[in-house]
Amino acid sequence: MADDLRDLPARSPAARVAHEAIELAIEGRSPYPDKAMFIDADDPHAGAQIRTAADEGKAIVLVDKDGTAHILRAESAVR
Repeated sequence: MADDLRDLPARSPAARVAHEAIELAIEGRSPYPDKAMFIDADDPHAGAQIRTAADEGKAIVLVDKDGTAHILRAESAVR
């Protein structure tokens, strides 16, 4: 078993950032919200994943190919 989750092979940039987030959370210093969905920005289903995260009240961590992460928070529009 790996001593550090970052040593594990990740399938995508979002998976790598999520692994890093877990390690940082264990150390008590994660910059990411507790309830977040990590999504690859270039995934063809990113829109649907963002919608699901928003519907579930989760923050969205949108990750670019280079590993740059953007934290998005959805709020309902009042009609």
